[in-house]
Amino acid sequence: MTGKIKSISTWLWHHLTPQIFAVICVFIITIIALFVPPFIGMADNGDFFRIFSSNGLFVNNANYDALQFGHFVKEFGIYQYFNENQVAIYSSQSIFIQIALLLNKIFWSTTVFDVRFLGALQLVLLLPAIYLLVAGLTAKMKGWPGYVIAALTVFIFADTAYTAYFNSFFSEGLILVMMLYISAGFLLLYQHKYNDYAMLGLIFVASLILITAKQQNAPIAVVIAVCGILVFFIRKNRAFRISAAATFFVIFMSGVVMYAFIPGEFVTINQYQTMTRGVLLDSENPEKSLEEMGMNSEFALLKGTNFYQKYKMIDLDSKLMEQEFYPNYNFVTVLSYYLENPKQFGKMLDLSAQNSFSIRPFEMGNFEKATGYKFKEKTHFFSVYSDVKEKFAPEKFTFLILWALVFLIGYGVSAFKHFREKNIRGTLLFDLVVLLIGSGFAVILVTIVGDGEADLTKHNFLFNVCFDLTMLIGAASLLEFYLKKRGERNA
Repeated sequence: MTGKIKSISTWLWHHLTPQIFAVICVFIITIIALFVPPFIGMADNGDFFRIFSSNGLFVNNANYDALQFGHFVKEFGIYQYFNENQVAIYSSQSIFIQIALLLNKIFWSTTVFDVRFLGALQLVLLLPAIYLLVAGLTAKMKGWPGYVIAALTVFIFADTAYTAYFNSFFSEGLILVMMLYISAGFLLLYQHKYNDYAMLGLIFVASLILITAKQQNAPIAVVIAVCGILVFFIRKNRAFRISAAATFFVIFMSGVVMYAFIPGEFVTINQYQTMTRGVLLDSENPEKSLEEMGMNSEFALLKGTNFYQKYKMIDLDSKLMEQEFYPNYNFVTVLSYYLENPKQFGKMLDLSAQNSFSIRPFEMGNFEKATGYKFKEKTHFFSVYSDVKEKFAPEKFTFLILWALVFLIGYGVSAFKHFREKNIRGTLLFDLVVLLIGSGFAVILVTIVGDGEADLTKHNFLFNVCFDLTMLIGAASLLEFYLKKRGERNA
């Protein structure tokens, strides 16, 4: 019996690599969370209609409005006739909804769509991302250290605060998976573990899906394209350099196109809330703030109001608003105002920091009403990481600056050494850190300047992903440093 146990453990040690171990763990945890009763998902905050209506789906629950924000709803009707709803938003998420809808029709029903088919599809996408990420992080590790990093990856990215988004029409689940692929692609280019062209293709596809998943992600295209400059120089052959240049140019243009296709309705909504939930919100003298921006001070009455609130002081689509309110400011003028009023800008940044470490929005529940859970109640199954991070993370923007400086300086020193040695591939780890930090800060800046403090937690979701990836990369680097020092002492 002892011999059999030894042989099994020996086989596992040689065949159960850290990346396979991580994939198995993520698969088991997510299956239990999303597909074993009570099912976990995300309640609708009113945004679902924009995406599911143009994908041939409709609400088939008479009590749906009463369930919004509080309870997860897993079933929706499938149109059996012409769908008159026009495309509300252009999103790569629609591709995956259509694939899930096709699978739903083949294996379950042609009249009712179960959102868990979308959840299952995103889980299938997540598993290879986890495999490649762990492969990139542990490429130079042998034995137990690789399993430590694999376990840490599972601890962070199998957290139900992340995976609950899979069972919903929010694009955040897709954004999570694609950022993992992008990070894995850069790590594997750095490690030179797999074919460079394949990794370039992975970064290209994942970047396009991430950028086009949500209009807010358009600025991320600039960050990825800039970081792609170093990739161009890791090989000298012409074919690779042409491929790299074309890849990151198309990624950059995808952001431009995505920005151009933002529907006018959403521009108006975001612009309104930029002023009422941003510039005016923390202003000690809102009338003066408006005058500084060359606007009518009477609009100060709109301070703190929301575009969606039931009772409004004024028709937000009136000629007065269209002629004297919306045309008088934009992203650039709002950013200029904040830079000229650093105290107020600091308050907004601190407010953003307070919401930057909450992966799931406070106001949305995770359970179906039929399970008996309270309205807005959240799951705590495998959510230790997200719960601890939310509870203990500092609530000041200065912490985010400190986080960025530590990582940029730490990896920058190493990158400079590689650069002096003309080892451009060795600088790619620093390049990835810049990409993650740049994307994180871009999200915060675009959210504050482009939409005020409205729905900050969900808007800052990508910051959470970027922050967690830097912490995971940092942990792997520290472990490698410790092992190297220990090896030198034992030599």
